[in-house]
Amino acid sequence: MLGWMASGWVAAACASWSGDAAGSPFVGDLRAAPGVPIDEIVVAPRGGARDFTAELEPRAAQSTVVYINFDGASLSYGLDDSTRNVTALEDQAGEFPDYGGSSQRAAVVQAVANDFAPYDVVLVEERPQGIDYTMALVGPNGVGSVLGVALLDCDNDSPNNIVFAFHHDGDGYSAGSQANTISQEVAHSFGLEHVDHAGDVMYPVSTGGDPLFMDACLPIVPADDVVCAAQHRRQCEPGYQNSFRELFDLLGPARSDDEPPVVYVSAPGDGDELATATPFDIIARAYDDHAVANVVLFVDDANIGSRMSAPYSWAVAGLDEGIYEVYAIAVDIAGNMTRSDTIELYVGVDNPSRKHGGCAWSPDASRAGVWCLPLLLVARRRRPKMASSRTRDAKAPAAC
Repeated sequence: MLGWMASGWVAAACASWSGDAAGSPFVGDLRAAPGVPIDEIVVAPRGGARDFTAELEPRAAQSTVVYINFDGASLSYGLDDSTRNVTALEDQAGEFPDYGGSSQRAAVVQAVANDFAPYDVVLVEERPQGIDYTMALVGPNGVGSVLGVALLDCDNDSPNNIVFAFHHDGDGYSAGSQANTISQEVAHSFGLEHVDHAGDVMYPVSTGGDPLFMDACLPIVPADDVVCAAQHRRQCEPGYQNSFRELFDLLGPARSDDEPPVVYVSAPGDGDELATATPFDIIARAYDDHAVANVVLFVDDANIGSRMSAPYSWAVAGLDEGIYEVYAIAVDIAGNMTRSDTIELYVGVDNPSRKHGGCAWSPDASRAGVWCLPLLLVARRRRPKMASSRTRDAKAPAAC
């Protein structure tokens, strides 16, 4: 279900949040500041009418993935597509700045994770590959009084929305308030609208507390401009929204991703003999029941580099003579890790387990003979050290 789906869409620009920000133009909550604009609504292009009478499709087996992007992005204007950095909000097209420092990042991510803990949502800080995801861009790109903006996607019809939270490291907002902005904008992309209760994440003005998605039917604001009415009516009377139940319905309950990925080095083969100073590629294969986040290659325990999308391939300009141990480590989007089996590459030397000039390794010691001695001497030749801090001998054949 890629791309832009026909539906009722609006852009919801969330009003400035009061509470803990230095110099905030608003003081107190909505009730203490009458007349403060709650929202700015812009109708986005429509692709056609949505059939609200159709039954909900079964929820996909894959967890919903939210990518919190603190590193900025170069955005183009078009139909929302997080996988291609395309935003439907024309005023956000261009260079979106990064978050800045890193002192608050971990706390912000943890607070967002707490908000979505009851649901089948996986939060990542590295861009996923090959799957759908909502991207929350976090950086100081806002203008005026708003702290966040998102397209209101009824029933989460488009799985690749981009939402925006206009915060940066050290901007005067606590990690909890920054997370509250992010969580609200992400929830807009799932069809949730603003409600008139300060304890709910969807309340349009921050009070500096620790809101949650409440399991209660709360009045939607503004009451005369409800967009995702059919979605809300599955849980509440018209004009009300149960944030918790709607997310539970759309996303499903939290489930653990305990299955680690599968990874192995597919080329060259274990024990292959290669010429010195000859270019070749090392290729790994990795699979996961959700998604692989990263594959890292190691040669003699030295980190050679990572790949975040297939093909997991590393070009090697050529190696000096010696025997090299190669393996890969794969990490999935839930943080589960797997190390592949180690393969050995024989560069400029013979593999003693293979036939060379009539001598082949065999576990049968009775076949040993003096004519194998040259092979044993070659196989035990040491190579220059790379990044590893150790020097080791090659494995010599037991007998041949």
